[in-house]
Amino acid sequence: MGMERREKWIVLLITCVGAMMGPLDSTIVSVSLPTISQVLEMDYAASVWIPTSYLVALAVLLLTMGRLSDLYGRKPIFIVGFGIFVLGSFLCSIAASGSQMIAFRALQGCGAAFITATSAAIITAAFPPQERGKALGINAMSVYIGLSLGPPLGGFLTGALGWQSIFWVNIPIGAVVIALALWKLRETKNDAPVRPFDIPGAMTFGAGLAALLVALTLGEDWGWGSLPIVSLLAVAVLGFSTFLIIERRKGSDAMLDLNLFTDNRLFAMANVSTLLNYTAYFGISFLISFYLQRVLEYDLYLSGLVLLSMPLIMSVLSPLMGWASDRVGSRVLASAGMVVIGVGLLLLSTLNVDSSTGSLVVYLSICGIGMGMFSSPNTSAIMGSVSKRQLGVASGTVSTMRSVGQSLSLAIMVAVVASVASPAVVSELFSSNVGSIPPQVAEEFVRGMVLAFQVAAVIAFLGALTSLARGRRTAAPELKDKVGEKGVQV
Repeated sequence: MGMERREKWIVLLITCVGAMMGPLDSTIVSVSLPTISQVLEMDYAASVWIPTSYLVALAVLLLTMGRLSDLYGRKPIFIVGFGIFVLGSFLCSIAASGSQMIAFRALQGCGAAFITATSAAIITAAFPPQERGKALGINAMSVYIGLSLGPPLGGFLTGALGWQSIFWVNIPIGAVVIALALWKLRETKNDAPVRPFDIPGAMTFGAGLAALLVALTLGEDWGWGSLPIVSLLAVAVLGFSTFLIIERRKGSDAMLDLNLFTDNRLFAMANVSTLLNYTAYFGISFLISFYLQRVLEYDLYLSGLVLLSMPLIMSVLSPLMGWASDRVGSRVLASAGMVVIGVGLLLLSTLNVDSSTGSLVVYLSICGIGMGMFSSPNTSAIMGSVSKRQLGVASGTVSTMRSVGQSLSLAIMVAVVASVASPAVVSELFSSNVGSIPPQVAEEFVRGMVLAFQVAAVIAFLGALTSLARGRRTAAPELKDKVGEKGVQV
């Protein structure tokens, strides 16, 4: 039994490193983006694609990789994903042009999708139900640590060793994780006959989601009524509509079993709550970073310290809330977390051009408390509501909801700010140096930011209602946890 307990915690360590690498790599690049763009001679429009190509590739493949892991095993998908991620990191470090960097970042995103889509499923299979929330809480803590470490680590490495070093750091870590995974992870035997993979479903879903995410990312810049954006949105609607028709006809062979949404209220409502949660909260850091640097005229270092307050609180609370959810269930904790996020957003909407650092840290910390209360209990509920053969799809679904919510959050908040602030104000805000913003521009931006936080608060309170609608705690169907002699089965 001692060996079994040690094995499952090693599995958790392996998946936690994977959970940390994705968000770390998405935020570590943000600080180095101006340097990379200058060295590779990329203009603003091209530079946007460095983070966008990564996020789109990640989001589009999550559900597909989750389904493939259910069919053919989570261990090989996880290990291959780390291999792709390491290769993409190395290629990014030697990119000689903007187009190469964008392509290699997309490759990195593909690898991250393999890892992200399987991590929660591996943990769920390795831990018994009474410990699952705690384990997933520790895994969520790793995500927030990655988000927290990214900006300061990116700034330090870029300054000390050059922008290439932010990609080098992934290579030795990835090599160690691959070796540990090969050694310690063992695949659960699947006695059911292997079903064919739903290629049409994967293609239509991928096309629809890619078109939607690109439209959300570029809509404000290109114009929501422009032909390219309208065309992308039309492709998204067509892709998703075709996907739903295909999945309904495929039945049990579908990539996504639609019965999970129609017959499993806990799964459906918890996933909708995930979407609303990330839509409400993710854009906070984006707007506050401009508020700190352009309106309050803080330097990059102080801005980073203020912004750290939110993910640090989330890191501390996530494992505690995961442990609590094992005892009281997810409904109360996750729903209360959404209410707390909504309150934090309303407090952020009281900011003005003269607000103090202390009040800002308190408001951000309240949002962090709400996020810590919501995340791991909600994920634990989703993973515990499906059978073992559907763990990969469940993990991929909640990760997809998270990615789409992040894109929606940025699109909605930027659009709301733009509805208040004139295009000239938005342009000056994004292009001017610290300390050069005229007072009227700062005031107009703050009015737009305040309205954006009020809209986000409404979304958070709506998320609290969908979270309450999940129903009471239920036992996980058909979820048996087994441990092998030489490693934890996943």
